[in-house]
Amino acid sequence: MNSLFKINNRVMGKFLFALGIMVILTSCGKDVDQFIPRASQATTGNVDRLIERLQTDLAGEVNTTISCPCSGGKAFKIDKDVILVLPPDFVDLNEFPCPQSGSFELRVTVCDTKGEILVSGLPTLSESTLLESRVEMNIQVFDGEQKVSLAHGKQIRILVNDPDPRDRMELFYGENGEWNQADQNPDAWDNVFNNDWSVNLGPDSNQQIVTGFGYECFSDSMDWVNVDVYFQVAEENRTPVCVDLPEEFTNRNTSVFMVFDDYNSILAMRGDSASMQFCEPYGATPIGFRVTFVVISEMGEDQYSFATKSTTITSGHIELIEPRKTPYEEISNYLKAL
Repeated sequence: MNSLFKINNRVMGKFLFALGIMVILTSCGKDVDQFIPRASQATTGNVDRLIERLQTDLAGEVNTTISCPCSGGKAFKIDKDVILVLPPDFVDLNEFPCPQSGSFELRVTVCDTKGEILVSGLPTLSESTLLESRVEMNIQVFDGEQKVSLAHGKQIRILVNDPDPRDRMELFYGENGEWNQADQNPDAWDNVFNNDWSVNLGPDSNQQIVTGFGYECFSDSMDWVNVDVYFQVAEENRTPVCVDLPEEFTNRNTSVFMVFDDYNSILAMRGDSASMQFCEPYGATPIGFRVTFVVISEMGEDQYSFATKSTTITSGHIELIEPRKTPYEEISNYLKAL
């Protein structure tokens, strides 16, 4: 797991994931299809409590808080691979006056491992198409607890180290629980560049040059952003996938994920009350890909069940899994190492 990068004497700290993203994206909304457990089944379990606990434990590894000057024009290294460059006058100070301290608070969440993506509730899916993620991040600026907006026409420069950058990478924005292309053009791949860079992280009077190579893009959004690539798989080579669990595991107490072994990709399986299964209903899963299903469940307060099962996807795939009672620490350690 990544460790937070500490910049000299700037204030850094922990904060929790954005509350609006804490419910798994592919299961959110008013039309959530809930299983109806039998009267004999325990109904005290709540998987949201388990996810919140996992997010809290992970927060110190993915979240960074940095003091940033109101005038902008400053670069920050967020973790080992990510640099953000705020442009001059990045905030309209007529709309958001500068605090007496002379600084706003930059809060950034970086998710670039499978475990971080899974726990944060950010499956790699856009318009029913599977994505492979290089990095997902939430960029926010605050004055105290008041969220500050990016000034009109300003863009944040995002640099992501990668020794072997992919072609056709795109910038996505998280909007209404979905990943949408920033340029809204499915036929263009020109908003993420493969570049070398040299950036000064120090104050004006103290040069602190950092060089790198990888992805460069510019975001006009201060919220969830994502550098991903679409999987190019013909429709006839893709399939829906379902997981069948014992009947006491419902989407009130259980979440199921499909983790792609060879790619930085995660899909959340949606509960289907008709079949009493957890399914990926989009037909987005490539046949022949190796995956690991991950099942996490809270059957009651401090009572957890867990399972993983690896397989190769076949057409119309249905996987039978039986979770077992598992200590919380075992679940947490597995996801941190994923």
